[in-house]
Amino acid sequence: MIKFFRKIRKNLLSEGKTGKYFKYAIGEIVLVVIGILIALQINNWNNDLQNLKKEQDVLKNLKAEVLQNLKEIKRDHEFNVECLDACYTLLNIDKTKSVNPLKIDSLMGTALDYATFDARLGVVNDVISSGKLELIKNEDLRLLLNQWTGELSDYVEDAMVRRNFISNNYDILTRHIPVRNGDKTQDRSDYKKTYTIKPITVDISNYQKFIEDTEVDNAWYSHYINQSFVTINEKEVERFLLKILDLINKNIDD
Repeated sequence: MIKFFRKIRKNLLSEGKTGKYFKYAIGEIVLVVIGILIALQINNWNNDLQNLKKEQDVLKNLKAEVLQNLKEIKRDHEFNVECLDACYTLLNIDKTKSVNPLKIDSLMGTALDYATFDARLGVVNDVISSGKLELIKNEDLRLLLNQWTGELSDYVEDAMVRRNFISNNYDILTRHIPVRNGDKTQDRSDYKKTYTIKPITVDISNYQKFIEDTEVDNAWYSHYINQSFVTINEKEVERFLLKILDLINKNIDD
């Protein structure tokens, strides 16, 4: 092709058609420039198509992770609300009436058996650290993904406070009555018991002391407050994840 154009230019010069030569040369340059621009445009289109495909892959992976986190945070929240309700009922036992040992065993077993949300962060961390976040065109979604771990940190902090408090005050929370007695009132179908732990029979006065002991009551109230903050933050985490999911669904090709 180059030889062909060169031959035309040579013939024009040899025939003394200088004006036509320059017009032809200019036309040839214009054609070359247009060809380059078309090639660049095609290349840009190809890059855009590749980036769109990459964006969709990122969004699909993020959606799967968000859905898994939503499933787990909802399950853990329901579990922790049961714990919170048990704390509330335990704190409001009428001290003027005779105690019900079986009820107290059940409430204590439920109240101490809490759940902790362990967020899956593999996909979002990879998206951010690898620079894939820039593939996502929606600015609001990029912002939420950048804020996700920060939003999660409030929950993690409250969950740590709860865990540390129970660990440091377990002897007070379980004073006067045997912890093992709460086991018989709980659903343990999630694991196989090799051995059955038999409850211990203690004098009913132990249960009366349990509900009348101010230090025990204070400890349970603190646990109730800690658990309240955890459940509040669980709902905040859930709402945040739903915002992310909504934006993903608006930008993903189903």
